[in-house]
Amino acid sequence: MTRHLIHVGYPKTGSTFLQEWFQQHPEFRYVSRGVAGFRSVNHMCVEPGGAFRYYVTSSEGLAAPHSSVANLRPPRPGETPRPPERFKEKQAEVCDVLRTLYPGSRILIVTRGFREMILSGYSEFVRLGGTLDPEGMCRALGTRLAEDEHHYLDYDYLVGLYLEAFGAENVILLPYELLRDDQRRFVAVLEETLGVDHAEIDIGRIHTSLSPTQMRWYPRLSRALSVVASGLGPAAARRLYAWYDARLYPAGLGSWLLKWAGAGRRITWEDFPDEILRFCEGKATRLRDHPLYAPYATEYLWREEAVPA
Repeated sequence: MTRHLIHVGYPKTGSTFLQEWFQQHPEFRYVSRGVAGFRSVNHMCVEPGGAFRYYVTSSEGLAAPHSSVANLRPPRPGETPRPPERFKEKQAEVCDVLRTLYPGSRILIVTRGFREMILSGYSEFVRLGGTLDPEGMCRALGTRLAEDEHHYLDYDYLVGLYLEAFGAENVILLPYELLRDDQRRFVAVLEETLGVDHAEIDIGRIHTSLSPTQMRWYPRLSRALSVVASGLGPAAARRLYAWYDARLYPAGLGSWLLKWAGAGRRITWEDFPDEILRFCEGKATRLRDHPLYAPYATEYLWREEAVPA
C-alpha cells in the first residue's frame, strides 16, 4: 500500500541529504519544494503516480515555520529586524494542517544535539551574511529561547505534537548523529523502518558547514562590507550585496579565504558561552527511551546515569 511520508525537517539535521536520497530512491516519489511528490495540483493531474511505496513531502519549514522561510538571511544594516516568531504556535498550526489534510501519514523527524545545532546554526548564520560573533549571536538567541513560545529547539514539544496527531506507530525519530557517524547504518535503519528495499545510492556529504577558519573570517568580511555599503546609495548597496551573496552562500570565498587567513585562530565551541545551553536542558526528554539515542546522551544534555542501557 502506498502511503504519504512527511519529513518534518529541522534545519541542520541532514535535510538536504535526505531529500537527495528520497529523489534517487526508486520507491519514493519526491520533488524539491513540492507536496506529496508533485510540484502542483496540475502536475498531479498529468503525471502518473507509478509504483511507489511513498509519496514524500519534505521541508525544514515544517519544523521551523516562520514568515521568512524562503529568505533566511539576517537583516542588512539599516533594515528593520524581523520581530521574534511565535514558533510553537506556528508549529502547532502546521501540524494541525498536516493532520487535517493527510491523516494517517508517516512522520519522520531527525534531531541534532544542542551544541552541534548551535554551532552549525552559527555557520549558516555567517554564511548568509551575519555579522555577529558567537557571543553576540548567543545573546540574541538566548533572548528568544528564554521565552518558551519562541523556543524552536524544544524537541519535546514538536515531537509531542506529532505523536498526538499521528500516533506513536507513525512517528519515526532518528538522531542526526547516527547519520554523521555511520551514514550506511542510518540509511539501513530508515529503510527497515519504512519497509523499503535497499537501494545503493552514493550521496556523500552535501551542504556542509563552514570550516572553523571561515566561521571566524566571514562575519569580519560582512562587517567590512556593511561599512562600505553604508556610504553608497540604496541601489548601489543592493547591487553590492547581490554580488557578495552570490559568492558568500555557496562558500565560493572559501579557497582564497583559507589561503589568506592561513592557520590563524578558529571558531570552536569554546567561543560560545555555555550559558546558552541552559535554555535547552530538559527539551529532549521524549528521545531518551529510543535506543538509537543512547550513545548521544551528552549531546542532548542528559545525565549519563539517567540514560537507559
